[in-house]
Amino acid sequence: MVQSLNYSVPAFDNKQQYTIIEAEVSAAVLEVLASGRYIGGPLVAGFEQQFAAYIGVTECVACNSGTDALFLALRALNIGAGDEVITTPFTFIATAEVISAVGAKPVFVDIDETTFNLDVNQVAAAITRHTKAVIPVHLFGQPVDMAALMNVAKAHNLVVIEDCAQSTGANWAGQKVGSIGHIGCFSFYPTKNLGACGDGGAITTNDPEIAARLRFLK
Repeated sequence: MVQSLNYSVPAFDNKQQYTIIEAEVSAAVLEVLASGRYIGGPLVAGFEQQFAAYIGVTECVACNSGTDALFLALRALNIGAGDEVITTPFTFIATAEVISAVGAKPVFVDIDETTFNLDVNQVAAAITRHTKAVIPVHLFGQPVDMAALMNVAKAHNLVVIEDCAQSTGANWAGQKVGSIGHIGCFSFYPTKNLGACGDGGAITTNDPEIAARLRFLK
């Protein structure tokens, strides 16, 4: 007779890593509380500068989630009704959700069977006169072939918005994701590569005009 066991496996557990850096985290939290600046402020500005330097870009705009990072990126690029955005069907719903949220149409290109990432070889065939952008998703820390994708984007005058929600710190040809396309979007949800105590996000770019629009929209 097989005995049933009622074990519960949590979706994620950050307690172990927290115990390693508990003193640093506690000090940082108390610093925020003492500052009275719970949204934005100099501590967030400092993080933006450090994160931009880490990714290898000139601009970083912090926001409240990875979903909003993608949404704000599309808004900053004036992508909306009548436009098409190519992306992958194998991702969290936010990637396609934000395209619909701005009134544009998500166009799905199948994935590569070995990497599960967007199959760059199929992107060109999906481009129409309405296509304005491509959102590749660097899945499980494994980057999309950005050299090939940027060549396609340049040939068709498309903007590339990198979804880096699951790939903070990943590199393609010696360059960190989030610094290769026109915009990089990051999530700091607790389950991500770089998790926060709650939700959080960031947008990276080397274009100061895009960064200014992002800050205005935020």
